[in-house]
Amino acid sequence: MIKKTILFVDDEPLILKGLRRMLYSMHEDWGMCFAESGAEALLTMQHKKISVLVTDMRMPAMNGVQLMQIVQKQHPEIIRIMLTGEPGLETYSEAIVLSHYFLGKPTKVKDFEALFNRIKVLDTALQNEQLVRLIGGIKSLPSLPILFVRLTALLDQEETDCAQIAGIIEEDIAMAAQVLKLVNSSFLGLTRRIESLKQAVAYLGVNMIRNLVLVQELFSQCTPEEFREFHLDRLWKRSFCVAKLAKQIATNANYSPLIQDYAYLAGLLHDIGKLLLVRALPDSFREIMANTDQSSRSCIEVEQKLLGADHATIGGYLVSLWGLPRVITEAVTLHHQERPESESSMAPVLWAVRQASYLSQDECVKPLQHTKI
Repeated sequence: MIKKTILFVDDEPLILKGLRRMLYSMHEDWGMCFAESGAEALLTMQHKKISVLVTDMRMPAMNGVQLMQIVQKQHPEIIRIMLTGEPGLETYSEAIVLSHYFLGKPTKVKDFEALFNRIKVLDTALQNEQLVRLIGGIKSLPSLPILFVRLTALLDQEETDCAQIAGIIEEDIAMAAQVLKLVNSSFLGLTRRIESLKQAVAYLGVNMIRNLVLVQELFSQCTPEEFREFHLDRLWKRSFCVAKLAKQIATNANYSPLIQDYAYLAGLLHDIGKLLLVRALPDSFREIMANTDQSSRSCIEVEQKLLGADHATIGGYLVSLWGLPRVITEAVTLHHQERPESESSMAPVLWAVRQASYLSQDECVKPLQHTKI
């Protein structure tokens, strides 16, 4: 198996030397190269295939944010990790949006190992290089217009609170995924885990979310064309329905509050792969819809034939790349599995989402009949 290569970028040679020495034990699993500037890093990428970029944030000439902006456009398949020793949420709003992971200095060997092991798992999740590039370059997913307008109006008010903001975000697939990505990947890395949207919003705070939404344009409402052509209101209605049912199923089964929250989030995000296809591959999604409508084949079969992957696999890769908890990525990836393992051995969150997806047909199927998505 060909080793993937990590590129470390820092303007201080002693730091790079320390990283080289500290991570020497990982050379059997990873190739490593080092650059002392953003310009040198970009030159390296022209001549060498890089899988992971780890860059310092504060550098002269070209800082880490500027480097990531270029890499996101030119090499979106590269996983981007920001490394910095300067704390503070407000300073990093632009860096948060660009990075997949945000680690603080000094970073321990075990943290690097855990992060790189997580990244290695992604290699087996999705083999289509075109899709990997598309997912890596995605800046935002479309949000439901009515929720986007409600959120921006709320953030325009001087007096608002986290509970009101969380109440809107927890109804929207794209907003929920982005907020969970921020707190689980970019800032807290592997040292702490935030499981609910209320926790996530409280951690970021009103001012940070206001800056991210109104200045950095973290969220984007779907266009009128996307909304009408792809019937996105039906996708949102079904996802919200599955989320509520999954949480209720987990509650009725006497699972812990944590599992109940995970079940809700996994249910809300279970079809996020469709949302990504709408935004990144609209022509392909049109073809998928047309082929599904004109035949008895399921959308999964059509997606596999046209793309080499289905929306569940694509959505699972995205939420895993964004650092969401494994139980959520598992439920997103496997909720369409044809022959699941027995219910007694199935993970609780996956089981709840699968049951909710099946049961929600009675409640939500009518507005979805025309598109079969």
